[in-house]
Amino acid sequence: MKKQQTVKKLTVIRIAALCLSLIMLLGTAVFASDGAPILIAPNPAAASPAGAPTPIRSAKDMHLLAEDPSGSFILVNDIDMSELAAEPGGANWTPIAFSGTLEGASFTIYNLKIDRFEQEKVETVDGNAKVYKTLSAGLFSALDGAKITDLTIRGADINVRGEANCFAGVLAGWMQNTLVDNCTIQDSRVTLTAACLPEPGATDNGKPRTSCNAGVGGLAGFGAGNGKGTQPSQTGQTNQADPTVTYNQITNCRVDTTLVFADECDSSLKVEQFLGGVLGAGYADITGCYVNVDGWAAIRGYAHNGGMVGMFYVYDGTDTIGLISGCDVSGAIHFYENNKDRRAYCDPYVGEKMTWPKFASLTNSFRNGETRSYSAKMTPEQCDQPKITDTVVPGSCHSPGYTTHTCSVCGNTWNDTFTPKVHQPGDWFIVRYPGNGEDGLRIRECTLCGDVAEQEVLKAVKSLIVDRSELSLNYKDSYRLTVEPDPSDAYWPGLKWTSTDEKVATVYQDGTVTATGRGECVITCATPDGTVYASTKVTVGYSPLQWIIKIVLFGWIWY
Repeated sequence: MKKQQTVKKLTVIRIAALCLSLIMLLGTAVFASDGAPILIAPNPAAASPAGAPTPIRSAKDMHLLAEDPSGSFILVNDIDMSELAAEPGGANWTPIAFSGTLEGASFTIYNLKIDRFEQEKVETVDGNAKVYKTLSAGLFSALDGAKITDLTIRGADINVRGEANCFAGVLAGWMQNTLVDNCTIQDSRVTLTAACLPEPGATDNGKPRTSCNAGVGGLAGFGAGNGKGTQPSQTGQTNQADPTVTYNQITNCRVDTTLVFADECDSSLKVEQFLGGVLGAGYADITGCYVNVDGWAAIRGYAHNGGMVGMFYVYDGTDTIGLISGCDVSGAIHFYENNKDRRAYCDPYVGEKMTWPKFASLTNSFRNGETRSYSAKMTPEQCDQPKITDTVVPGSCHSPGYTTHTCSVCGNTWNDTFTPKVHQPGDWFIVRYPGNGEDGLRIRECTLCGDVAEQEVLKAVKSLIVDRSELSLNYKDSYRLTVEPDPSDAYWPGLKWTSTDEKVATVYQDGTVTATGRGECVITCATPDGTVYASTKVTVGYSPLQWIIKIVLFGWIWY
């Protein structure tokens, strides 16, 4: 009887203890500290990744260059600029000033159309050292301290009219301290109508100015620079020892353009006109270039025409400076200069040499097409009633599609309406994983030809942000840690999670931490190469109920 009563008492005690524990448990929850998110920097031994260029995938992305004009960019696709005007409320491209880096990566910008100048003016000079405030137009209105490489522009049509001093080129209207390397301009046309009006307040020798400044170039309109000092190699940047030293370098480029200059300036003005297959006027060292120019100009002022440069001018007064080397020039410049005080410069390489560059290894099959017939039509369209036939050439994996227009009357022919190469991209695959502070790269190959149809830079993780710097758990409870990379668009296919003591807490590869015993440990997540990581301190203890189970209910044996 006493034994039964003892058992009953023990049972009551255990039930009471259990109820008490349950009541206490209602007010108890798994606790995670409110520590602020912690930013863990990369392992100091690992190299920090350099800033990757921003990828340009579409015509819409080209506006990113305007938002960050000193940034670094790379084309990862061919770009069809006609998409801009095709959008609801769309318009042709507006020229922008740029001082950053653009890597073409052997891709092409098609169908660039420009019908306006960028309104912020630059400074140009003529052969008399007169300074003019000038409008500029091109893919870039002005390049200053820029670097443009491995870019092709095809099917550009720049048609602008300026009522002030103005320059235009396919790549840029104006350039200074700029390197252009391995670029191609093809099937493109620049038409500049100089309709200059007298410039308010402009005087020369105390008298109202009677001249204006305007020009076109196949690559750039005007090259600003003085060329002093030691030429920096392959940079196009200002000499750091002397910031007054300015350069332009144009290397290994192919320029095949039609250039049209129409003089409709006010009768009180005589235009200083410039036309060059590469550069309208000014200064640039030009090496290793192939140039084919189809030039047309009707001038009442002073003509300066050159197969490469209309007027070469390093305007610090130096007699011999600059370099034009290893180039081939073909084509013709058709023009007249209706001016009694004639200049009529036209030369296979440089129209007028205000300063003499060094010439080396040059060849040409260029023709001076000057005429004294001042009623002659100075445009490629030589007939008044053309009969045009159109031939559509479909694109393929290795060549773009386009439309060829041919006039059966005068024989004029041109190509436009380009469609980018037609690839059928396959699946993405990674050719270089990001790691050790270096960005990676993934590509998609064409399933038809095997060429790279698309590529994308995989940004390396610079640091990791974990949501808890400290975490307190009750025994057997779990909590899932969350992590974000910096930058947010970094490529991180997965993290490696580890625990310094699995007898205290284990961690699954999704970041779920499970308490396995009393004590402290550190949970770490790291990139696969281990160079970037973040850590959380974990403390594990017992809840009141767990203490009762452990001690009162002999849980130390089975719990």
